[in-house]
Amino acid sequence: MKKIVYISLVITIIGLIILQFIPSKLPPNTPVQLQDKSQLRNASVEVMAILKTSCYDCHSNQTNYRWYSYVAPISWQIAKDVVKGREALNFSEWNTLNKRKLVRKLADIKEQLNKDVMPMKIYTFIHSDTKLNPSQKLLITDWTELETKNIMGQ
Repeated sequence: MKKIVYISLVITIIGLIILQFIPSKLPPNTPVQLQDKSQLRNASVEVMAILKTSCYDCHSNQTNYRWYSYVAPISWQIAKDVVKGREALNFSEWNTLNKRKLVRKLADIKEQLNKDVMPMKIYTFIHSDTKLNPSQKLLITDWTELETKNIMGQ
């Protein structure tokens, strides 16, 4: 029985080593311009800090890839999540969106927070500092409402 466990362990380790040679295709980061345009309109310093801490890793072109981001098969899931996150909302491209898209993105942010969908549970499990408390959620949802009114000219 010990021999079977030992052989299984060796095969598993060899398999994990082989997996490291399969590329993860992590989305690249783009360099930050000298004039950082990541400051969102009418977003307070507090809101920006929350967004940068809890959202930017998946929702900007400035993902902080930690060491485990390069270890397969974890790297494949991270690549998938970042690609999907940037497609859904990319704060690095915020200032390029027209008013209609901005209003839609603001509504999406508010909805995701109210449904407690974002940040993703697996992300907050690994990065406990990214979990939003009720006051942080309120700050962000208040900002989304204010910004929506400003865009709509009310």
